[in-house]
Amino acid sequence: MSIAGWQDALREVTGVAGVRGALIISAEDGLVIAETAMDDLATADVAALSAALVSRARRCTAALHATPPESVHLVGERGAVLAVAGPAPLWLVAVARDDAELGRLRLVLRDAAGALH
Repeated sequence: MSIAGWQDALREVTGVAGVRGALIISAEDGLVIAETAMDDLATADVAALSAALVSRARRCTAALHATPPESVHLVGERGAVLAVAGPAPLWLVAVARDDAELGRLRLVLRDAAGALH
């Protein structure tokens, strides 16, 4: 997919009410590949956190001899971080406020992550 296609996918994710930003990250090294976010969102920090969560979830499922995760969802006091696997090693990540439509966001993330190929 082209950079323009990635930006379209990110805009679709940020179009969900309550989403503060969307990123495409490399889960191998935690780097931001592409992003669309509010100015005050520390996207490099979000990418590093997301990559660490993905790595930890993969290690846990490997220890359990289970299928690696295709999504990771971290909920905090003021919002959530959702990540969905795209073509390896890419993951699509969204940062949402606590009032975001998380059900709709999950669906949009899955569709957009599938389109990253």
